[in-house]
Amino acid sequence: MRKRWFVGLAVAAALAGGGYVAADYVANAKVEQQAERFARDMRRHMREFRYGSVKADLLGRAIVMKDVEAVTRDGQRIKAASVAVKDFDWQNGAAPRYADFEIKGADLPTTLLADLGRASGSLGSYVGVSTGPIGEAQRLLERAGYKRTKSDLVVRYRYDDATREFEIRDVKLDIADLGQVTLTIKLGNVPSPDARGGAQLLSTGMQATLVGASLAFQDRTLVSRLLKAYAAEKRISEADALARVLRDLRADRDRTRDAFEKEALSALLRFIERPSEIRLALEPASPVPLLSGLTGFLSGRSLAGTFGLKVAAR
Repeated sequence: MRKRWFVGLAVAAALAGGGYVAADYVANAKVEQQAERFARDMRRHMREFRYGSVKADLLGRAIVMKDVEAVTRDGQRIKAASVAVKDFDWQNGAAPRYADFEIKGADLPTTLLADLGRASGSLGSYVGVSTGPIGEAQRLLERAGYKRTKSDLVVRYRYDDATREFEIRDVKLDIADLGQVTLTIKLGNVPSPDARGGAQLLSTGMQATLVGASLAFQDRTLVSRLLKAYAAEKRISEADALARVLRDLRADRDRTRDAFEKEALSALLRFIERPSEIRLALEPASPVPLLSGLTGFLSGRSLAGTFGLKVAAR
C-alpha cells in the first residue's frame, strides 16, 4: 500500500512538472510580444529602452527582462540586471491605466526621481517632486559623494475609471547601503488617461484633488555619511559635527513660534540622534483641489493647514 502511495505521488509530480514545462513553453512563446509592447510604452517616456533577453516567470506571474538599459529624456543612462513586469495594462498601451513592475540591480543616477517628476509634467510640480523632499534628497546624496547608486525599485500605480482615482502605491527605491525611500500618492477626480491634449492636460490640474500622500525614508548609513562629509568640510571630528548639527536644530526649534515647524524640527532631531525612519505625509481632512490648495499656499496659507502636512520620526 505504501509503495502504491509513493508511485502515485511520483506520477503526480511528473505530470505536474510536465504541465509546468508545457505551460512555460507556451508562455515564453508569447512573452516576447508582451515585453516589446512594454518596451514601446517605456520608449514614449524615454529616449531609449532595450533589453537583452526575456522569459516568463509562471510561479512569480511576471515577465522578466534581463540586462535592461534605458536613457532618460535628460540623457541619463540607466542599467539594470532585470525588470520584472508583474502587472500591466496590455489593452491600453498608449495610456496604460495600471502597472506593477520591479527593477533589480539598477545603476541609477541620483537625479532619477527629479527627472521622473519633470517628465510627468504638471503632476510632478503639483506634488513637489522636482523641488520638494525628493529634490532635497537628491542634493543630500550628491553632498555625500553619490552621483549614482546601486538600487532596487518597485513601481505600482493604478487609475480607476469608475472612481476617477489615480494611486501610486508604495513605490520603493531601495538604495544599497544608504536606505529606502517609499512614496505613496492618491489623487481624486482625475480625468481619463486618454485625455492628453495640451488643454486637457491643463484641465487635469484644475480638476484633480489630493486625497493623500506620503514620503518615508528608512536610514541605513545615509545620516552617518552626511555627518562624515560635513565633518570633513568643517575639519572637525564626526562627534563634534553631530553635536553642532543637533545644537543648531535645537536652537531653530526653540526659536520658532510656528507649531508645525517646531514639530518638524523635533522629528528631525529625533531622526538624526537615532536614525531609523522619517516620514512626511499629506493627510487633508477631505480631498483638496490641487490648484486652489497651491494657490492658497502661495498666498500665505501653510501646507500644514491646507494639505494636512505632518512629519514624524521613529
